[in-house]
Amino acid sequence: MPAQRNYDRPPGAGVDKFPADAVLPRHRHLHGYASVVLAGTFTEASFWGLMPARPGDVLLHGRFDSHCDYGQGGAHKVQLLRLPWVYDHIEGHFCISDPDELVRVAEDDPWVAMEMLAQNLRPTRVIDSHWTHVLATALKSDDPLSLQEWAERTGVRPEALSRGFRRYFGTSPRLYRLEARSRRAWQKVVCSTQTLTTIAHECGFADLAHLSRSVRALTGAPPSAWRASIKSAPTD
Repeated sequence: MPAQRNYDRPPGAGVDKFPADAVLPRHRHLHGYASVVLAGTFTEASFWGLMPARPGDVLLHGRFDSHCDYGQGGAHKVQLLRLPWVYDHIEGHFCISDPDELVRVAEDDPWVAMEMLAQNLRPTRVIDSHWTHVLATALKSDDPLSLQEWAERTGVRPEALSRGFRRYFGTSPRLYRLEARSRRAWQKVVCSTQTLTTIAHECGFADLAHLSRSVRALTGAPPSAWRASIKSAPTD
């Protein structure tokens, strides 16, 4: 795994507990972090779709990820180990064989625990096939998508599309698509040498001004400021 460290980010490490039926409305994180599920079950709705999580699962969030969470009830509270996560290019739903070992290591050094997690991640085959998950995947793609045509093709009533999607993802399909597109553009701004005009075109924005407004709304700063900060950052 390539070194992509930036340890000046706040670690936010520790064990969190939530009621089994807790609901966390859609929210956005400025810094990357990892959630290792220690107990309980819940579903997270993010830019990676619907992710049903259970003990041993790992949910990885890069910077400016937006998601909401729904506890599934049951006898056990949801218990999570929070760790810092600096590998923005690795996100989504994974699993790990020994989460208890991570807890022990994190008590001494959360950054060491993060590196241990990075070296021991395994893919998970748990995939939610609910139509909102399928739509979220389609909205995140680069292909243009007509919501009305998608509804007709999949048998979802057009009037129920936005309402049903918002119920799970906490936002409308159109805003979800715009934020996913803005985040993808931001990633290109900070990780590539492409011109901002090229990024705007490749990510489906009408023009550079549209790109700038959308990235600013998502991250708090326009693409030009992010590009300038990358150029001025010290190199090791």
